[in-house]
Formats: sequence, C-alpha cells, structure tokens
Amino acid sequence: MDKKAYIEEFAALQQSLAKLKNASILTESVKGENYVLRYLTKAEADVNPKEISKILNVSSARTAVILKNLEKRELVRRYQDPDSHRQTLVKILPAGIEKNLLMQKTFENSVSDLIDALGEEDFRQYMELKKRVLSYYEQKQSGKKEL
Repeated sequence: MDKKAYIEEFAALQQSLAKLKNASILTESVKGENYVLRYLTKAEADVNPKEISKILNVSSARTAVILKNLEKRELVRRYQDPDSHRQTLVKILPAGIEKNLLMQKTFENSVSDLIDALGEEDFRQYMELKKRVLSYYEQKQSGKKEL
C-alpha cells in the first residue's frame, strides 16, 4: 500500500472511531469538562483556573466556559481566594467527585472490554504503538523528528 492510501485509510478509521459512542469514551475522559473534573478530583488542594488552562493547553476564555458549565451543573464552585483576594480558586463539589468516579468506572470498563476483545498480547502491542506515536509527537514538538 502506498503512503497516500495509508493516509486515506487512517483518516477514514479516525473518522469512524470518532462517530462511535463506545470508542469516544476513551478520548472524552481526557478532554474538556471531564478532564477538569478528573484533575480537580486528584488535586491536593483547590486549583487556580490559570493552572487548569495550562494543563489543558487552552485559553483562559475556554477554561472560563468549561468552569461556567460545570458550575451550572453544581459540579464545581469558583470562589475568591481568602489569602489573595485577586485570585480565584476552583473547588470540586461532591456531585463532581461522583460524576468523575462514574466516568472513571465507564472508562475502565471500556478499556477492559477492549482488552478482552483484542486479547492481552494484541492489546500490549497496541499500547506499545501508542507509546511510540506519543514519543514521536513529543519529539516533534520539541524539534526532533525521530521514533
């Protein structure tokens, strides 16, 4: 198969995976609102929105929209830092922790099902390839282009 055919097949597979609800569970848990809930659940203390922007690699405006949506659903609360009145902090609420736990369980079940479907050896190889792809993009971002 030539490179162009690989590119077309890869694009088609990516598009097909994106359309499948069960497959999207694997990517949705590490993006946007879900990632913020996951991050806040693991944080040792309440978090400044600037920190969230940095870890998500998004603008402060996008972070504000995410936090506003989470606040509307009473999953997080923003409040003024008592030590520095110019700063805002974000606290995860019990409903946010519960939603994160449910999302994490759904993610774990989805990965477990994938392991069962592929078999352990194929899944291990899949993970090794994903690590190589990650390494490639990390190196590319830092200016290197080797696998």
